[in-house]
Amino acid sequence: MIYLVFSYIATVSFVGVYAIHSTVFDLVLMVVLGIFGYFLRKMNFPLSALILGFVLGELMESSLRRALSISHGDLSILFNGSITKVLWILVGLMIVLPLFRYFRNRRNATSA
Repeated sequence: MIYLVFSYIATVSFVGVYAIHSTVFDLVLMVVLGIFGYFLRKMNFPLSALILGFVLGELMESSLRRALSISHGDLSILFNGSITKVLWILVGLMIVLPLFRYFRNRRNATSA
């Protein structure tokens, strides 16, 4: 029964995506993003962070443009300062730690 629901949702999604722009590129992009989402779910990435990134992405982009226009295009404004260094370290940890946890759990599952 659940497979019927999934196939219905996929069909409606394909028709809706194609109806908006009528391009095959949008269909391929939808499939690629679906595969990407599948792998994120398999690696136990929280979807709330991904949705938050989509919502705040435009605001972050405009803030980056504003910062670069204030610094006249100098990228060092993104790396100088103690607060920015701490934030860059936190970003690195947020990227590395879930991958480390995934591979550690996978290794422990195979050895057990």
